[in-house]
Amino acid sequence: MFDFSYANILHSNVINFAIMIAFFGAVIYFLKVPKKLEDYRASIQKTVEDSDSLKEEAKKEFEKVSDSLKNINDELDEIVKKAEETAKAFEAKTRQDLDKTVKTIKRNIEKQVHSEENHVQAELLKNVSSSSIEVAQRQIKSALDKDKELHKRYINDFINSLDKLDV
Repeated sequence: MFDFSYANILHSNVINFAIMIAFFGAVIYFLKVPKKLEDYRASIQKTVEDSDSLKEEAKKEFEKVSDSLKNINDELDEIVKKAEETAKAFEAKTRQDLDKTVKTIKRNIEKQVHSEENHVQAELLKNVSSSSIEVAQRQIKSALDKDKELHKRYINDFINSLDKLDV
């Protein structure tokens, strides 16, 4: 019934299966497969935990950014408002400085015009007075040349006026 010959044993599936199990058991034992599987499982678990913590951090960061984005319009409005106020203040200061400069220039021009007027008036007065003196001299000379008696009367009047002076 049962033939336990060496050829039968080698061809038996049960024996082959047992040898294969023993071989794999030895390989698993010497290669420390359970430890490596445990290490690999722990590594995967750590990666999952790390990814969960990163996910939580990312979620918190997203909420923070989301909150800041909610306020960004208000912040932008405030920045624009401050910029407009600064621009208006700068414009007002510039206008004041420009008005002062214009007033100073006008005042200097008026002074220069007044100075030129005085100079022209002095020159004109000088010319008019010298011309008047020349005309008066000519008229007096022509009057004296025409009337010799008038010449003597002027000399006498001048002498009388000198006598009246207390020298």
